[in-house]
Amino acid sequence: MGRVSDWLRRKVRDPLVAELRQGATPEAVAAAVTVSLAIAINPIIGTTTVGCIVAGRLFRLNHVVMQVINHVSYPLQIILIVPFVRLGETVTGAEHVPLSPSAIVDEFSRSFGGFVQKFGMAYVHGIIGWLIVVPAAAWLLNFALRAVFRRVLPKPSAP
Repeated sequence: MGRVSDWLRRKVRDPLVAELRQGATPEAVAAAVTVSLAIAINPIIGTTTVGCIVAGRLFRLNHVVMQVINHVSYPLQIILIVPFVRLGETVTGAEHVPLSPSAIVDEFSRSFGGFVQKFGMAYVHGIIGWLIVVPAAAWLLNFALRAVFRRVLPKPSAP
């Protein structure tokens, strides 16, 4: 586990602490982490970078922090696709679509139209599940991260 913890320290913790040391407030870093993570785990692959750029510009968030979190969250995005789709299917009362990688690749290979017809609603259900979970989770995460970043913030040196 040493390799993973070293990688996380170098690629996540160190850049976030550097932003705090360069004058970013704990609230600003927490907001950037929260918004970018919320966007990064959306179930539509290929939309997160643009989503983070747009949100960063709209809300004047730290782009360095947002892209660090966006890129390290990719595995989490992949892991959460199926749970988001299942939650959306459950909420809407839809029938569960088989989401195995082989079924997806086979259908895509057969016909793009058939692929969109069969799996298009899975994206919609995934977005519904994401929209149900993310607002409350992001709100809680933001408060937790503010406290963490206040502790991590380097203390000003005495004159």
